[in-house]
Amino acid sequence: MGLFQRERWPGYRKGYQHAIGVILQGPKIPLGKDLSQSFRTRGLVLKGRLILLVPLLALFACVEPTEDRAEAATWGCTGKDIKLGNDIDNIINNDPSGTPTTFCVDAGTYQISAPAILKAGDKLIGQPGTTNPVQKCTPSCVNTNATQPIPVVKLVGSGTDNLLRARGTSIFISWVDLSGASGTGTGSGAITAGSAGSDFVVEFARIHDNASLGISNMKGTVRDSEFFRNSLKQSSLGFNGSAIKGITEYEAARVFVHDEQGNGLWCDVGCSDDPARGTKGYYVHDSVVVNNGRGGIRYENSMSTAWFENNELHGNGRTERRGGVDIRDSQHATVKSNVFGGATFSFISPENKAVTVTYPQNGERIGIRATDSGRSDRVDLKEVVVRDNLMNNERIVTCGGPVACINNSGVGSR
Repeated sequence: MGLFQRERWPGYRKGYQHAIGVILQGPKIPLGKDLSQSFRTRGLVLKGRLILLVPLLALFACVEPTEDRAEAATWGCTGKDIKLGNDIDNIINNDPSGTPTTFCVDAGTYQISAPAILKAGDKLIGQPGTTNPVQKCTPSCVNTNATQPIPVVKLVGSGTDNLLRARGTSIFISWVDLSGASGTGTGSGAITAGSAGSDFVVEFARIHDNASLGISNMKGTVRDSEFFRNSLKQSSLGFNGSAIKGITEYEAARVFVHDEQGNGLWCDVGCSDDPARGTKGYYVHDSVVVNNGRGGIRYENSMSTAWFENNELHGNGRTERRGGVDIRDSQHATVKSNVFGGATFSFISPENKAVTVTYPQNGERIGIRATDSGRSDRVDLKEVVVRDNLMNNERIVTCGGPVACINNSGVGSR
């Protein structure tokens, strides 16, 4: 920042002007009888004052006024500190665009009365909570790759369709608990990401108890997060009811998705190609997806690419004939090294109590279903590879033709 821009600092200009005046004026030196000697003395004094003046000017030029400094939260985040009691959506929405801002949110519960709009480069970082590994018990319990975060920053909707909207590239959201979004139409959800970039990231989030879905129009990456009960309104089912729904390829890594009324993870309406996602496209991996009313993972009406690998899928398809992985009217999908059947898991319940829950097989013992509706206005089923999965007496519907089944173990029959 330039020297003259610092005039906004109260007292700054007056202070440095006074200091310069003192140095330049100094005590008066009387003229003696020897005028030449007096002038030489004055010259030396003035030279000395100038020597003092130069470093002083440099000091004032380098000192940054308080209002221009980024605040440091006590827990280590540097940016615009948001404290309990602040109007968080108002602070975010009134932050100017054009310059990325890091919002550091202190622990507590914040009411959201209007969507908080994050702009290009913005980061919303909650004070970190704790993480809990989701464990699989057989009967001893061992950690899965899925992470269950327990945030201490809670954003609760109050009559708003969304809590957060991502508009622009390089937006990052971390360590927040999001609930209470009431919207059920297009672009609803706790987070809407339709205007985000391919580099959008959500991590260490706990997203639950929303009317329609957790994240709508997902792009980028969601990782190390938990989703449950995000389709409280019946009208959302079959439309957007899910933990996450995207119409562009996205990545879901190490997420824990459970007890959704609709689908767990979903990509639909073409699931458009995103070059940033590489060769795996719509990529769900190392996650635990259990006890969802419809498909655990659904890939629908797309000619793009999907890859589902190293996931635990149990108890899905409770209310609709979907199964653990449901591929409908889509192409170029790989389902590899996933585990199906009944299973028992240990985790922290929504009431924040340690629980151990046994989930049944996926509905109608359908572990994987890849089908073509036969509709001319939708994509033909094509190039689906199902390999190296542990089915635990669950079925694959159906191998042959466009679906290649290779080296799957424990495949059940009807």
